[in-house]
Amino acid sequence: MLKPALCLVAILFAISCAVSASSPAASASIKGDWKATFSIAGHTAEGTLTFDINGKALTGTIFTEHTGKGIVTDGTFEDNKINCTLKFEKHESIALTGEFKDDKISGTFATEGMTGTWTAERKK
Repeated sequence: MLKPALCLVAILFAISCAVSASSPAASASIKGDWKATFSIAGHTAEGTLTFDINGKALTGTIFTEHTGKGIVTDGTFEDNKINCTLKFEKHESIALTGEFKDDKISGTFATEGMTGTWTAERKK
């Protein structure tokens, strides 16, 4: 009776280790530089997003010719979902949401009373 119980404990421990080992890898998967395209009201702007991740906390920087330099604030990355605010010195803040899938990110953003879409591919 003791041997089957020990086997069950060992299996559950192995599963638990595998699950906790995969979580940081999934979070770290968006870390790095991304080439982004933002589309709103018939216009597009390209830029660079750089994400860093610490647990569920998402930070980073952004740059586009339209907005200039900015920072990622109030960011979270959980279950492959991104939520953050992009703050700039000379542009209204941008509320950004997105989903990481197949090594790409896409989603929506809101700024200046309008809503647009965005996509990002990892920079090579």
